[in-house]
Amino acid sequence: MNKMDAIWLSIACLSLALNVFLVCRLLSFKRGIGRLAGVLADIRKSGFMRRAHLGFFNEPFKDLGTELNAIMDEYQNIIEENQRLELSHKQLIANISHDIRTPLTSLMGYSEVLKDQGCSPEEQREYLEIIYAKAVSINRMIDEFFDLAKLEAEDTAMELTPVNLAEIVQESLASFYQDFIQASVTPAVSIPDEKIVVWGNHAAIDRVLNNLISNALKYGLDGGALEVSMREEENRVWVDVLDRGRGIPAYELPRVFDRLYTAEVSRNAGMRGAGLGLAIARQLVEKQGGEITAQSTPGERTVFSFCLNKVSEQSATHE
Repeated sequence: MNKMDAIWLSIACLSLALNVFLVCRLLSFKRGIGRLAGVLADIRKSGFMRRAHLGFFNEPFKDLGTELNAIMDEYQNIIEENQRLELSHKQLIANISHDIRTPLTSLMGYSEVLKDQGCSPEEQREYLEIIYAKAVSINRMIDEFFDLAKLEAEDTAMELTPVNLAEIVQESLASFYQDFIQASVTPAVSIPDEKIVVWGNHAAIDRVLNNLISNALKYGLDGGALEVSMREEENRVWVDVLDRGRGIPAYELPRVFDRLYTAEVSRNAGMRGAGLGLAIARQLVEKQGGEITAQSTPGERTVFSFCLNKVSEQSATHE
């Protein structure tokens, strides 16, 4: 065999080897595609509960299987979250219907008594006052329901400006003066005299404070104390509302700002009227770029805190 024949023979062998390799790779690829199609069909039939296992194939199929599993994990999380929200909506409506029905039944009962016209003038005044109080309670619950629905549905950002948080806290406390007198409590207040400027919305901050202080007055005064204080932490300013009432069990704390939780709480005899105030407070704080938390040692102390971003001295000077 001369040199030229040897070269052609080498080329032919190399070509044959390359063809064999390509055929094998093609067959492997086809088997991989077929296996993948079968796995995806099984996943679809199982309601996307199964995952793709392609570890015995080459590296590209392994990577493809990993990405497919990641996508399906995200899809499964979305499905579970939608199911949770749907259940929450249904339960929320059922709970609010229950909460409205109770004072409404009482209102109708007292109205029937007044219709009989067998009451003394003093009894009529008493019953009318009860009817008015029940009507106010129903109106408040409906307002809270629609306020929360609007906050959750609103996509536009809340308008934020530099505001004096210390001044807003003082104004809010002053608005509760008669409530403190009726409850025979003198709140311990620790607020700086100087301006503490944060990025916020005056009306929203006032609503948050109103909800937290009202919450402490309703459910924390069995401990005989109420404290409101402010503290600075790096670029944030915190407001703490503390009471020493019965408190909140540790297993309930993670859900205390959840609308479903607050709606359920309102039907406990000892907690009636809690409404959706805490859920609304969380929405308002988060829309201002802040954070709201709850800590509780039952029977000792319960603290609801929220923070807002502090305005730098340079920005405050420009304002």
